[in-house]
Amino acid sequence: RFLATYNSLTDKHLVGYFSNARIRRHLQKSGLISRSGRIIPEQEYRLNAMRRDHQRHVQECLARAIFHKVLDMEHHHQLEIKQKLENAARKERVQKIKVRFENCLLRRHKFLVFQVQQFRRSVEDAILKHSPHPPLSPRNHNELHPSVAGERAGRSQWRAPGLAADYGGGYSPHRHRPKEPTPSK
Repeated sequence: RFLATYNSLTDKHLVGYFSNARIRRHLQKSGLISRSGRIIPEQEYRLNAMRRDHQRHVQECLARAIFHKVLDMEHHHQLEIKQKLENAARKERVQKIKVRFENCLLRRHKFLVFQVQQFRRSVEDAILKHSPHPPLSPRNHNELHPSVAGERAGRSQWRAPGLAADYGGGYSPHRHRPKEPTPSK
């Protein structure tokens, strides 16, 4: 029964031990004595301990909530960055496809222009080959076409501009002479 009621803080034999500054600071931190040195009763000590525990629990809950909120914010931030990067990559792919498509259209346009020019040339060549009038321009640089060598062309022999080019499709009659029989010996 005596040990149940014993309080070492009130023991007169331990007064010297508890008067040490380091020990007093420890007792104050533990909540067993006040700053003035008054001994805290057991009921008040338990109530203060429960308050401290509750305060510590609330602080831990707040810290946990703040931590989870920061994690959630960071997760949303990472998603935003990922979406921005995906959008930028998608825009870049679309831009590359547009450039390729425009280049393809440009090549197709050039090819079609080339085909139209070739068709025009072939039509002009066909007109020149099948025309009943002799050409007005020289066949080669040295002589005129034999039908226009000595005379000027009349109005019926005039051609539209650009149609007078010779593409070497026809033969001039003065170049091909009938072969003479070779004399036999």
